[in-house]
Formats: sequence, C-alpha cells, structure tokens
Amino acid sequence: MPRDLPTPYRPHVLFAAYQTGRGSNGGMESATQIFEALAGECDWTLLTNRETARTARWRAGGARVIVQPLSDTRPRPLRALQLGLWSLRLRALARGSGPAPVSVLHSNDIRAAQALMPVARNSGLPLLHTIRDTKCPGEAYGPQWRRLARQATGIVTLSRDMAAMVSAALPEAAGKLTTVNSLVDLERFRPAPDRAALKTELGLSPDELSVGIVAGVFAKKGQLEFLSEVAPGLVAAQPRIRIHLLGDFDPVGNGYARACAAAVERAGIGGHVRFHGFSDRVAEWTAAFDIVVVPSVREGLARCMIEAMACGVPVVSTEVCSAREMLEETGAGRVVQQGDAAGMAAALQDLAADPEACARAGSTGRAAAERLFSLGTLAERWRTLYSAGGEKT
Repeated sequence: MPRDLPTPYRPHVLFAAYQTGRGSNGGMESATQIFEALAGECDWTLLTNRETARTARWRAGGARVIVQPLSDTRPRPLRALQLGLWSLRLRALARGSGPAPVSVLHSNDIRAAQALMPVARNSGLPLLHTIRDTKCPGEAYGPQWRRLARQATGIVTLSRDMAAMVSAALPEAAGKLTTVNSLVDLERFRPAPDRAALKTELGLSPDELSVGIVAGVFAKKGQLEFLSEVAPGLVAAQPRIRIHLLGDFDPVGNGYARACAAAVERAGIGGHVRFHGFSDRVAEWTAAFDIVVVPSVREGLARCMIEAMACGVPVVSTEVCSAREMLEETGAGRVVQQGDAAGMAAALQDLAADPEACARAGSTGRAAAERLFSLGTLAERWRTLYSAGGEKT
C-alpha cells in the first residue's frame, strides 16, 4: 500500500494491456471505461501492443500511451523475447518520467501480468490484476497463474459466481479476491424509445422478431452449435424470427466462421440469418433486438449480456459463469444447460410467443443494470482499490 500519501492522494496507474486484432474486445472496453470514469482523478500510463480505437480514447482522456509489439502468432522464442522487452519497458516506466511516480501496477490479461510480475518484485509496487474470463470445466490454471495469484496484491473478479469459481480452481487467490462488476455506459446502452423505428434505421424489418448474438464469431462463443442445432427448429416454429450475428466475422481467414456460414447454408435458413460483422454501433443494435442470446461455451461476465440488460432486452444464455447471477437472480432472462439445444429453443420460443414476459424481463434487466453497473457505484469501487494500492478493502 502507498505510504505517506499526500492529501488528496492522486494514484498513478501503470496499466499493461494485451489487445487482439478483433474489433470486439470486452476486456479492453471495460478497462477503457474504468479509465474514462477516473481519468481526472488518476494519472495513467498505458502500455499495449497495438493501436486501436480504444487507445485513441486513452490518449484523448490524457493518458500517456506507449505501443510496443507483442503477438501470440509469432514463434515461441520471438514471443518470449517480446515479453521480455515488455517487462524491461514496464520497469523503465515504473521508475520513470511520468507525471508522478507510479503507485499501482494493473493488468487484465495473463500475458500483460507476466510482464508486470518482475516489475512488481523489483520495485515493490502493488500489482492489481483483473480476471476477465474463466477456464473450461476441468481445465487447470497453469503455473503462471499460480505465480500471479501468490504475487498479486489484489485480484478482481466480475461477479460473485466468478469469484467462487476462481477461488475453487486457484486456491492461492482466495484471500485476495474482490468482486467489481463491469461498467456499462447506461446513457448509451438504454431501451429504445421506438424499437420499430430503430429497426428500420438499421435495415431490419419492424415486423420481424429480432434475435441477436453479439460477439465475434469464434469457437468460444458457441455460434456454430446454435446455428446447427437450435436455429433450424426455431425458425420453423417461429417464421417471424430473424437471427442477427453482430461481431467480427471472417469466413475467409477463420475456419470456425466459415463453418458457421456453411451450417446456415446446409440448414437452408439463409433467409433467416444474417452475419453483420463488427459494428461500432453496438448500443443501437442491442437496443433494436427483441431478444439477445448468449450461446457461449465459457465466459467470465459476458459484456453482451449486461449491455442487453441495460437496453431492456431479455437474454437467454447457456449456463456460463455469471449467467444465473445476472439473469435468474434479477429476472432479466433465462439460463439453459450447456448442450441443451431443445431447452434453448424452448426458452426462445416461450419468449417469442409472450411479449409481456419479454417486457417484464427487459424492465427488470434495466433496473438491475442501473443498480449493478452504474458509473457512480463502480467508479467508487475502483477509486478505493487504486487508493489502497490494490489491496482488498
């Protein structure tokens, strides 16, 4: 914990963030919203591996941003070299010439944490890590995770359910866990005053029942199983349904995306399914949907789930981490077991046939979002964590 703190104390956060090349990146979006919420109260230095729209937002908010290559697609020796160079750069930044001495180290990816751990050991600075995702059932946390759990000053999870899962799978972290839900911009993500008009604006039919899957098309997100096993029967039972997939979609370069497109063609449901690709209008699309589906294999706290809640849109999700806590406990949606295609189809058909149930779930979801994901509440949690040097309070 920082000592001899000035009054008022203004933390300087050195944040390390690995970014993929995907447009959709819930973890980095959450980190960016934390930064924007506290930009005027902390000094910030960000080391990351690529320029993106989010790094532009950090710069616009006054952060010092350094971009240095780090890639998972390089051969292992080159990746190790790049990670070592990251660590050296972070060590220099921790010692160095920012607006004030660095007081807290923060990472939200295991690669960034690996680069920060030597810096924390050598400098004595507190290390805070946010776990954004969970492992598949039965998958163990590796040695790098156990080292991080022992060394970190504090570890943040995004839900109570996630904290319980991490504590069971990574006992070294148990005494250091703090739960802080993800921030959602409740002004951007809000119920559409006129959903039919918004559908028309986005090129959808006002009369269709729009089911949205908001995620990049990758295996973890489970779109292939949904399109193969759920969608054909669903559209046969409810011809008004149109399924919209919003998120990174590369059927040329990505075999999983190609398999999803082939599944739609094979089932003969191309008139009911559209792949829109990445969009920077996620808030408008989410508010336009009548139901949002989360068919994922695993999640930490799915951003599309909580953004749908904020938009007053009911959610049907597989039983991934946080789903029962966010949907069943609040009344914002329904949860079905992994692999239960019939249960998923039934839950969607029930909602499709019951506009009043959709409206109730949407209304309670919005109320829960205002309570759980608001800027004021969560900014205060992060303010406290940074001021305490990452220690659990």
